[in-house]
Amino acid sequence: MALCFVPVAFRQRVQEARRQLLGRSTAAISALIAAGILLGRKRIAARLPAYEVLDDVMYKSIAVGFAFFTIATVLGALWAAEAWGGYWSWDPKETWALIVWLNYAAWLHMRLMKGLRGTVAAWWALGGLAVTTFAFLGVNMFLSGLHSYGDLVARPDSRE
Repeated sequence: MALCFVPVAFRQRVQEARRQLLGRSTAAISALIAAGILLGRKRIAARLPAYEVLDDVMYKSIAVGFAFFTIATVLGALWAAEAWGGYWSWDPKETWALIVWLNYAAWLHMRLMKGLRGTVAAWWALGGLAVTTFAFLGVNMFLSGLHSYGDLVARPDSRE
């Protein structure tokens, strides 16, 4: 009877070893990329255009992305009204889409009305990129709702 359970236990150990290898490999690759950037940042910085040009490109990119994101959000609300009977349901994906929209609306407002430029604007834009990345990828993987199609956390009742 005990021999029946050996393959199941062995398979779980192999899968856990694969997960650990994947995690360690990803960490090692990330560390190599970060080290390469840190070691070559003076050469990279020397080849970049002037800060004013980079600031202008950042502004134009955020403005165009904000316009498209606004259109996509409105069209998504119209589709939701047709599919589910309501424009907004406060689903995690919708809530984070609103957070992304408000973040970039505030960034553009500060840029146009208060003259936000330079380092503060760049760090805010990077924070906005992190929020946007979480809204598009992280919400689907870590939160549950109408827009969740899978998760990273294995459930105890799931079978592999």
